[in-house]
This record gives sequence, structure tokens and C-alpha cells, in this order.
Amino acid sequence: MLHTLLAATGLAICIALALHMALPHRAQAVVNAGVARLGAWVQAQMDRATGWRRRQRQNRAAALEAERVIRRARESAQQGGREGEWDGNVYRPKSFEKPKKPH
Repeated sequence: MLHTLLAATGLAICIALALHMALPHRAQAVVNAGVARLGAWVQAQMDRATGWRRRQRQNRAAALEAERVIRRARESAQQGGREGEWDGNVYRPKSFEKPKKPH
């Protein structure tokens, strides 16, 4: 059964290639462009079907990394002995409130 299927597939490919070679150059270009468009569409559909897992994983990794950076910044601000206040995820040291002297 499998051998018959493989043989039939090989025969169909050979016939398709023979017909393609018999076509004029312009018709070959049209067929090649159509096959390329079909291949790009199939690849886009496969990427769309499998890409959601990758996007989900990237979003989760980005959220974890952001949380880690925020936690590290808060800890270093609290341990550093610097005065300041948190506004959401933003730390504003008291030293920023003082106007600098112009030179």
C-alpha cells in the first residue's frame, strides 16, 4: 500500500514537471509565481497556527523580566539609603527635586 502510494506520488510529480517543461517561458513564469504565492500562503497559515505559543511564551518571559527588574530597582533603592518615593513603577529620588545651579 505504501509503495503504491509513493510510486503514484512520484509519477504525478514527474508528469507535472514534464508538463511544466513543455510550457512556454511566460506560462512557466505564471505557474512559478502561482506556486510561490500558494507556498507563501501555506507557510503564513502554519506560522499563524503555531506562532501563538511562541508569542505567549515571549509575553510571559517579558512580564517576568519586567517584574524582576522592578523588584531589583526597588530593593536597591531601599538598601541604598537614598530618600525618594515610588509612583507606580517609577522611583523619584528627592535629589531630583532640588534645582541645579547654572554654571
